[in-house]
Amino acid sequence: MAAGLVAGLAVAFHWFGWTSIPGNSCGGRYRPCPEGTTPTILLAFLCTFVGMAAATWRVAELAKIRPGRVLPAVLVVTGMALALWPGWKAHEWMRGPVVDRAWDTPLDRPGTVTGVGNWVLDDAVVRARTDGLTGYGLADGRELWSLDAPTRGSACAMSDSMADGIGVIAFGREAKPCDTVWGVDTTNGRKLWERKIKGSVGFTSPTGGRVAADGGVAVVLEDTGVRGLALRSGAPKWELDLDVGCSPVVASAAGGRTQVVVQCMNGLEFLSLELVSLDTATGKRAGRTALPTESPWETAVVVSARPFTLWLKEEDDRGTDAVLAFDDQGRPRGSVNVSGRDEDLRMTVHEGAGFAARPSLRAVVVGDLLVTAVTKPDEDIPESLSGYGLDDGRRLWHTGAGGPVGALTRQSGSRLAVLANGRIHSLDPRTGRLAEGPLIREGADDIAGAPQLVPGRDGDWLLVNSVGTGVTPPLLAFGG
Repeated sequence: MAAGLVAGLAVAFHWFGWTSIPGNSCGGRYRPCPEGTTPTILLAFLCTFVGMAAATWRVAELAKIRPGRVLPAVLVVTGMALALWPGWKAHEWMRGPVVDRAWDTPLDRPGTVTGVGNWVLDDAVVRARTDGLTGYGLADGRELWSLDAPTRGSACAMSDSMADGIGVIAFGREAKPCDTVWGVDTTNGRKLWERKIKGSVGFTSPTGGRVAADGGVAVVLEDTGVRGLALRSGAPKWELDLDVGCSPVVASAAGGRTQVVVQCMNGLEFLSLELVSLDTATGKRAGRTALPTESPWETAVVVSARPFTLWLKEEDDRGTDAVLAFDDQGRPRGSVNVSGRDEDLRMTVHEGAGFAARPSLRAVVVGDLLVTAVTKPDEDIPESLSGYGLDDGRRLWHTGAGGPVGALTRQSGSRLAVLANGRIHSLDPRTGRLAEGPLIREGADDIAGAPQLVPGRDGDWLLVNSVGTGVTPPLLAFGG
């Protein structure tokens, strides 16, 4: 029976070891094998030889004192059966936690559309494509509702947050202004209102920061001004006209305060780049701060709505390229340089990838701390994370992620979730300590290059892909 138990362990280790390999192949820097795969398979072969030798020897010894084949076979099979459960538990202990593909959603049709951004609800995810919006249930990925874009229109901007379950999205036609704004009830997919604005031809492609929602107000950027609309009805609430030659660049609204980056030009001559702080309810100016620039903006991305944190890069190669932090009044707090002597911040993916209208950043602001993916000077793909103090710009900690950092998001409580090296890790943003999380065993090949990571139900995880065609479904869920 003991010989049969060893042989049973061999069967268990072979089965669990070989079937634990993702897609029947693993290994290397970018496709790791589950922990314990190698020792499980080595033990499988060891137990095979030991079990066969022991069974042959003991059966022969038993046959000398009790002839017959039935009893030895029963004893060996009984031992093998008793070995399956401890073999399974031993493999689980060596392997560590894993998650497998739980469900996915059908591929995007037509195949020419792409995802531009997402809103996350308590029990659903709203995925915006260039041709409209679709709501999916978090539990099973079931399509809850869909809302088509206007005829020949494409989504070109969406609010970075919702208020009272209402999101704001804008559409524009090919080579036409982004001038049609909708208020959408994200719980049922109903369009609440539609308004035409004075859109800008310069923003026909999807871009972030052109519309915002907060405190019952939809904030919309026009050519030369900012408008406030009632969030539920779309009725005009206020309008702010900017100075001649000035135009808004990006805006974000949270906590009753709207922050707008404004650029002023005199023809082709650059005049200024400022941060204008508004009372969201009334549109009245609450503050005005000159930004540290001497040339037009090249990149302006809102990293956090509150505290308001902006990644600003100007056209001048010797000019500002930093993450700037501000208080609620729009007064500067501090900055973090994007490119430093030791490392570069990698908050977004390369151009053309990811969600254009509501970017899913590899950077999170937690209180007075910026946590972001970083690369060394000779690297192109971020495989580390760093935490910087927003008040003084100092790096407080640095930690390796073990592989490419694909996504970064908030977990329940104060921790962050990091998708890196095929695993979903848990990160303490205050110390930089990375707790190794479960390995994505099945389905890792169907993750796009710039997904959004969303906490699911009961410890499950959801990945929303910007490209929902080919082998990458729009939504992909993983569970233990």
